[in-house]
Amino acid sequence: MRSGLFQPVRQLVTKGNSMNKEFKFKGAKRGARLDPQSTKIAVTSRLDPDVLSWLREQGEKKGIPYQTLMNSILKEAMQAPRESDEHIRKIVRDELSKKTG
Repeated sequence: MRSGLFQPVRQLVTKGNSMNKEFKFKGAKRGARLDPQSTKIAVTSRLDPDVLSWLREQGEKKGIPYQTLMNSILKEAMQAPRESDEHIRKIVRDELSKKTG
C-alpha cells in the first residue's frame, strides 16, 4: 500500500460484477430536467468582512445558512418599491429649484 494522500481508486464495476448490485435505477427518469425557477446558481462574490460577519451572525440567530439569508434580503430589495430613487429625485428637484430661483 502506498503512503500519502493518494490511494488507488477501487473499481466499482469489474468483469462479471453488475452495477445493479450497487445502484437501483428503477423509477429513474431518463433526461429529467431541473426546474429553472427553483434551481439556484452558485456565484462567487466579494463582501466586506463586517458584512459577512453580520450575515453569519444573523443567519445563526435565525437558524438558517447565511447564504439563504443573503438571498432573502436581496429578494426583498428586488420587490420593494424604489423609495430611494424617489428620494434622490426629490433632493435633485429641491436643489435645482434653489439654484433657479
